[in-house]
Amino acid sequence: MTLNHFKPSLFTGLLCLVLFSGCDPDGTDSEIDFDRSAYLQHLGDEIIVSEYAQMVDLSMELHLACEQLISDPSESQVVLTREQLKLAYLQWQRVAFFDFGPASNRALSQTVNSFPTDGNKIELAILNENWTPGTPTTLDNIGLPALDYLLNFNESAVETAQEMADNPLRAAHASRVAEYLTSEVSSVHTAWNGAYLDAFKASDGVEMGSSMGEVLNAFNRVFEGDVRKNKLGLPSGISTFTQTPRPDLVEAPYAAVWSIDLMYEAMVMADLIYHGNAKTADNAALGLDDYLNALGDFEYGSGLNNDIETQLDIAMESVLSLQDPLALYVTTNQQESFDVYADLQALVVLWKVDMMSSLGILITYQDNDGD
Repeated sequence: MTLNHFKPSLFTGLLCLVLFSGCDPDGTDSEIDFDRSAYLQHLGDEIIVSEYAQMVDLSMELHLACEQLISDPSESQVVLTREQLKLAYLQWQRVAFFDFGPASNRALSQTVNSFPTDGNKIELAILNENWTPGTPTTLDNIGLPALDYLLNFNESAVETAQEMADNPLRAAHASRVAEYLTSEVSSVHTAWNGAYLDAFKASDGVEMGSSMGEVLNAFNRVFEGDVRKNKLGLPSGISTFTQTPRPDLVEAPYAAVWSIDLMYEAMVMADLIYHGNAKTADNAALGLDDYLNALGDFEYGSGLNNDIETQLDIAMESVLSLQDPLALYVTTNQQESFDVYADLQALVVLWKVDMMSSLGILITYQDNDGD
């Protein structure tokens, strides 16, 4: 369900201008008890760099598993490689929210998880010994979706292993795709560990181009476009002109039963970013919830945080009400899918419209859906 609450988009901006120096272009909110510098240090050191490090490790393990398939195209190795692929897929849901800076510079989201993938192009690439990833023509046939096709197209692990044995080029291509994936995420992780991290922590204002602006624009853009729309809105049909279900557009369609797990992991990460850590953690770290609470006991401060807390819980529970395979569910339970979408949309309004206005941070991206 969608919460009915005061939406402060314009009014809050005016109040912020009058009441809080934190909403002026200089970003000097001495009257607000929130340390943006400490928040950025925690976010950069303990969340972003850590999550990328985990993505690199899982990508490397996935690449090794794919390499092993070349010499050992067995049922057990196929099962192991599929497990590694799912782990990397889940971890991607976490780092996908940091689509700015080094990730944006390398178009990481496009190279890692552009879906749906093009099976015909993958079949041609398997035979191409001079295949070169990372070009515009390969964006719809590389990354995790391509590996989903290569490893899960045939539901049977026994038959997939036989296909790999009969045509070693299939396993070799899976290894090439995984190798490029590892290279790309490693490059972004390396960049974060370099000068970029120091610059990120030092830019503690709220003006356009500041770290807060970059973080929150990426956060909202990914949640709105990748989580709400791509994972559910398009497959369910609510984001299409005719509202006809498009089950072919679900994430990880060949694995069939991963789509909801991936969506829920994205929700878990959104929750972590908002709170600074898991809500159940003993020592709560600085999060966006603390920032809103620091604005005071107003509708656009702690009141807004309470609304977000409530709707976030509703949306996470709502996602879990979906059933695998999602490609079937969106066709047989379309209205229920629309209801889940509505809960995600309510979060879009709270985060993108209300929170950004309350914090005095400008939205710098555009979407075609409205809010």
